[in-house]
Amino acid sequence: MKKRFLFSILFGLSLCLPAFAVGEDDATVLYNKGIDLYEQDKVEQSIATFKKAISIAPDFYEAYYNLARIQEAAGKTQDAILSYEGLLKVAPNDYESAYQFGELLYKKGYLSKALTILGTIPDDSEYKTKAEVLSNKIKKRQIEIAYESKIKAEQALKSSTIGSIPAPSGLVVDNKGNMFVNSFSESKIIKISKDGVEKTVFADKTNLLDGPIGIAIDSYDNLYVANYNKGNVVLFDKNGNGRILMYVKKPYCINLDENNKKIYITEQQNNTVISYDITDVLKLSSIGRVEPNVDVNVEAKEEAKPQPTVITFPVKNDAPLGTPSIIESNFTKTNSRSSITAPIMIPSNSMFDY
Repeated sequence: MKKRFLFSILFGLSLCLPAFAVGEDDATVLYNKGIDLYEQDKVEQSIATFKKAISIAPDFYEAYYNLARIQEAAGKTQDAILSYEGLLKVAPNDYESAYQFGELLYKKGYLSKALTILGTIPDDSEYKTKAEVLSNKIKKRQIEIAYESKIKAEQALKSSTIGSIPAPSGLVVDNKGNMFVNSFSESKIIKISKDGVEKTVFADKTNLLDGPIGIAIDSYDNLYVANYNKGNVVLFDKNGNGRILMYVKKPYCINLDENNKKIYITEQQNNTVISYDITDVLKLSSIGRVEPNVDVNVEAKEEAKPQPTVITFPVKNDAPLGTPSIIESNFTKTNSRSSITAPIMIPSNSMFDY
């Protein structure tokens, strides 16, 4: 974007520049040429022309100023920094440029250097107040960075990357420390060993999965999976045998309450939370029985079962209780399933976190 205001202000300067020694008159001509070239959107030629003017007249601070501002606007940060430094050497009392230089350094992350430059602006300068405001902002950011660095250092000591999963959307750990991670985009549950060495496909589309999001696990290592694209909750035993447990319209989060033998599921389409009794599942697991895979009559069997309890909460503006607003913007009632590629997970402090 052109910065014509630079030149509208400085153009008059070229008309009242101090007389140069014999042989330096060309610097004035080059200066005005540099302005014309920039106004013609010939940025590189303009930069080269101002540099040439400076090489002829090293104390030509107006040329330094235009050069620095053009380089800054063009994203040539390092070049702009050098030009500002040259400018302040020949015009140390140009406090407007000092403030602009400090602002550039702050934006590009050179915080200590920015404070040093801003500190050169004296108390009686009209830019002192602005410099103090910016300095306080920089000091606050330095404190934040120091804190972030401390957290990252602690994190590096305590964390490691276990495995790479496409669009991971939910994770649980079994009694042996194995991890089960949902891959929403690939419709898979990936089982990762405790040490991260072994990674296998525990379940995929061949056994009922399509867009898994929420996941929970009980003490018998049964997995309960919110199958978003299929609109159901799938139960897997520890051997990977799966069956449809219930039907839910756009299930998202699952929370297990084993003490009360229930699971809770958020149903996004209806803005509800559903409570489902898993007494039979836990009872069968406790005596070592494993229910067979789903068969052709599964829907009829599901209809014959007692209906789950639906807990409906009053909502405002169609925002489901317990889910952040960003979820609503990503999953609206008008969205088609095909448009969903990588859902955003509920934050850890959510009411219905899984």
